[in-house]
Amino acid sequence: MKSTDLKERGFKEYYGEKINVYFNKDMCEHAAECVGNSPDVFDTERRPWILPDKENPEQVEHTVKLCPSGALQYIHKESS
Repeated sequence: MKSTDLKERGFKEYYGEKINVYFNKDMCEHAAECVGNSPDVFDTERRPWILPDKENPEQVEHTVKLCPSGALQYIHKESS
C-alpha cells in the first residue's frame, strides 16, 4: 500500500530513516502490543509517540505486524 492511500484512510505518518510507521487512532483497540514489544519506538507518554528510528526496521516491522486491529502499518523506504 502507498503512503497516500494510508493517509486517505485516516492514518498519520511517522517518519523514520529506513521505515515509516502509520497509525489510525480510530482503528486502535488498545491491545498495547506495540508498547509492550517495542517501548523505545512506541511510547504513549511522549510526543511524537512513535519514533521509528529507535529500533532497527525489521524489529519495527515485526511489532507493527503484531497489531491485532490493523491500526499500525509500515512502509520500508527504498535504499539508495
